[in-house]
Amino acid sequence: MRRIKSALSRAGYLLIAMIVSACVQGVRLVPSSAKPEEMKGTYTLLLYGCQYPADVKDVAFFVSDDSKYPLDIIDIDSSYKVKTGLTASQAMDAASKFVRCSSYSLWQTQLQQIPDENGGVIGYELRPLYLPYQLGVVDAMDISYFLKNGKVVTYIKLDPYVQRNFEASGGDLGSSGSQ
Repeated sequence: MRRIKSALSRAGYLLIAMIVSACVQGVRLVPSSAKPEEMKGTYTLLLYGCQYPADVKDVAFFVSDDSKYPLDIIDIDSSYKVKTGLTASQAMDAASKFVRCSSYSLWQTQLQQIPDENGGVIGYELRPLYLPYQLGVVDAMDISYFLKNGKVVTYIKLDPYVQRNFEASGGDLGSSGSQ
């Protein structure tokens, strides 16, 4: 009986460890500011958002064609468009136009580099920064990157303050699943 209890106990601990490890999001990647002239080579451009006129979750991701990691956006496939084989200049032009699609006024755009776990660069993100009096903040999005299973897993949500303001005013939170 003692052996059975010990074996069940070990099996229980093993099961808990497996469940906990499956829930781990991976290595968090923290973006840092970048300049357009740092971008060299060709890119795959992922254009997320612009689903309706008041959409504020509009962002462009540039994944270097030399990157060993693909970028996986956690949302339905129709929430973004993909353009491949663009030069840095072509990608930046397309991204700059795309992030300005909201009916809210932009203050400026912000370019950030997405690092890998060794200090290299996987790609870049270009996001709109809005006039603060329209949304209460300049940056309406909370974007997180995790390196997991050989790819960059990307989560895009509204900033909690912006989401509360939209909900309080009866505004549209969007049509995609990652609020």
